[in-house]
Amino acid sequence: MYARNKFIGSVALVGLFVSFGFDRVGAQTPTPSFAFVGHLERLEIADLADPLSAGSMVVSGTRITLPRNLLVKLPGQYMTVNDLFRGKHPGKVPALSAASRPSGLALLDSPPQKPALPFEVEVIGNIVGAEYIAGWVSIAQVGLQTGAGFIQSIDYATGALMVGSGSGASMVKVRINDSRGTYGKPNAAKGAGSVMDDRFAADPGNAPIVSQTGFPMCIPLSAAGDPNCPLANRGSGNESRFTCGPASVDPTAPARPTCDPGRKAPVVVGDYITYSGMLTEETPGAGNFFIAAHAISTLTGIYTSPGANPAYVFIEEALVGTLGAPFPPPNDNQEQTSRFRLVGFTTDPTRRVDIFLIDTSQGNPDEQERRLTTLDPQRVGQIGRIRVTLPAKANFLPVTRDVRIRIEGHSSIKVANGLDSGQYTAPVAEYIYPENTRWGVPRFPIAIPFENFCFLKQGGGTLGTLGRDELPNPHPLRPAIGALLPFPNSGQATQVKADGTSACP
Repeated sequence: MYARNKFIGSVALVGLFVSFGFDRVGAQTPTPSFAFVGHLERLEIADLADPLSAGSMVVSGTRITLPRNLLVKLPGQYMTVNDLFRGKHPGKVPALSAASRPSGLALLDSPPQKPALPFEVEVIGNIVGAEYIAGWVSIAQVGLQTGAGFIQSIDYATGALMVGSGSGASMVKVRINDSRGTYGKPNAAKGAGSVMDDRFAADPGNAPIVSQTGFPMCIPLSAAGDPNCPLANRGSGNESRFTCGPASVDPTAPARPTCDPGRKAPVVVGDYITYSGMLTEETPGAGNFFIAAHAISTLTGIYTSPGANPAYVFIEEALVGTLGAPFPPPNDNQEQTSRFRLVGFTTDPTRRVDIFLIDTSQGNPDEQERRLTTLDPQRVGQIGRIRVTLPAKANFLPVTRDVRIRIEGHSSIKVANGLDSGQYTAPVAEYIYPENTRWGVPRFPIAIPFENFCFLKQGGGTLGTLGRDELPNPHPLRPAIGALLPFPNSGQATQVKADGTSACP
């Protein structure tokens, strides 16, 4: 799992229009880019026994190569192609499910594994020779599927929220897709464990079930609450704006000394929520659907006392530019960009927040933090808001897969039934590519400079997807993640930053 979650993650299809790469002597070689958003028609794997196996998919009628070592982004975790073939419950105790065909995600899968509803794929890459080779892939039922409404009732036995307008209109049933029970009952105890797909579950490390300020939320095990989700954390009047702790962070958020910031706050009837998830049949073939949510945001403003731990942060979006090498004159027809933007929130706006890029390196199982900047949260208006925008020539490459924010001086500790506090790590939601400045010269779509994606070009880290770190009997294979094979080469032999140094050291 990547222990990172976003409500809506999408690829910015920017700058994918005209240009191509060059080699060391300046000869130009066409390497067009591609971007597809469509239904997953077919999904294949090269080697079921290889945890980092290559594969292929068909999207919008086109066969696309999925290189070996590729990590596919799902709503709450990363998975390899091999993991996608381990079924709906790939991390069942006591061991991982064995990979087998079909995946159950593609429209052309044979019944009964064929999905009741299609899955959507976002994939980008380069056309190398005649082969479409992916560099980044995301799979969800619908990437931008969200809903909203007021909680009208809560069925604590099944963990179901009935959400709607409250004016007699039809209601939608929302359950948290929570295989471990981090935010309430685990799926197996809700009577929906067999139909929910763990591959699309909520992130169990960074809370995607949150207040607007990033404070973790939950559904109690019963109407009386439970130790990890106490009703006292909302107060007798179900307050929606307050400071969880003895000292108020702002006059508009009065202190509640009986609130324990080390435990989650319950959602309650009357809360307005926004949810994101997948439509799931409660009884296969019966046509009775509910939303298996991987993210829920409540319109509550819950803060923590100034300087007190634990406190929480949350990332709403992260955008990274990929630079790109300009063509030698007179063919300098692409505009480089290394723009960076991050938007988030903190429950303690009195403390500064560090912004990090997360690097990996081949042969090193540990990630490396690279601090980008430190900033003060907003103290007026949307109190606690975090915004950082660096210009197009910020020159902070190499490009990374993940970003992180952490309250300055706050060591991340596990609280609230295993959640991170003090920091939040999320995948980059959008990559911005070099943009053509003279359409039609030359006539090929611009190549995506994957050479700047050092985690793809050089590999890095050790495979640790769903279940491998947490189960009593983890998968015996712990291979290092290598470079993408085949690599979606842009044809640009040397990628450099504005100061002339290599993009990937």
